Amino acid sequence: MRTSLQRTELKAFLRARRAALVPEAVGLPRGPRRLTPGLRREEVAALAQVGVSWYTWLEQGRAINVSAAALTRIARALALSPTDEAYLFALMGLTRTDVPEHHFSLPPVMREVLDLYQAPAFVLDTVFNLLAWNRMAERLYDFGEFSGPFADNHLWNAFMNPARRRLYPGFENGALNLLGMFRMNQAAHPEDPRFHQLIEALNAASAEFVALWQRCHTAPLSAITVPFFHPEFGDLSIHSMRLPIRDGDHVDRATAFFFAPANAETAASFARVARRLAAQQAAPAQA
Repeated sequence: MRTSLQRTELKAFLRARRAALVPEAVGLPRGPRRLTPGLRREEVAALAQVGVSWYTWLEQGRAINVSAAALTRIARALALSPTDEAYLFALMGLTRTDVPEHHFSLPPVMREVLDLYQAPAFVLDTVFNLLAWNRMAERLYDFGEFSGPFADNHLWNAFMNPARRRLYPGFENGALNLLGMFRMNQAAHPEDPRFHQLIEALNAASAEFVALWQRCHTAPLSAITVPFFHPEFGDLSIHSMRLPIRDGDHVDRATAFFFAPANAETAASFARVARRLAAQQAAPAQA
């Protein structure tokens, strides 16, 4: 820890989490004479397999040597959430040695919203892997047409899928915006190895990616207007609106993209394709 503020926050944070954890939650008896709310320091030390004195010094914010492995055991002993654990490591200035898996399930209502929306809409996780989409987005992007280890990744397809590249008349501006959002996601989830894996793969496969990534561009989720071209839809001008989707710990886990027409021609194109899809869906039912 580098500042007195970090030491003060560490003391408050560890004490609060220890006080909030009831003994029964970790398989310990409460006993009739327990006066301490939550766990005792010696109980946390035993659960984390560290010395009582060492844990006491840690909780007091003293300048002691702390390994990432020991801090991980303390996080487990205190039953910290993924965000709590990330915060604890950030306070200590350490990098986690093991990466907790985040099992995020898209809320079912989001799929219903996508189906009700009468323009292309889809959801990407933090690494830009495709999670869900509606029929209009499927028609525009032709999801599933590409193969390989990153076949479902929106960023990989933007650079490596020739059919996807042809959708973007102004590729560089759109790619920079996409990379800017991706870079922000990477900064918010430094523990996720999928970012590094994808970046390494794109570095090896695309000189254009390397050149754009080295600009270190950042971009917010705010809506932008982008041009598209598609053989069926024609020339499009689209407002790309992005909405974050958070988990129970209020951590961003995905982004919903909703495309809205930016001019009358695009609105007419969306309406025409939507009618065509509705007719195709109704045809088997009538048969």
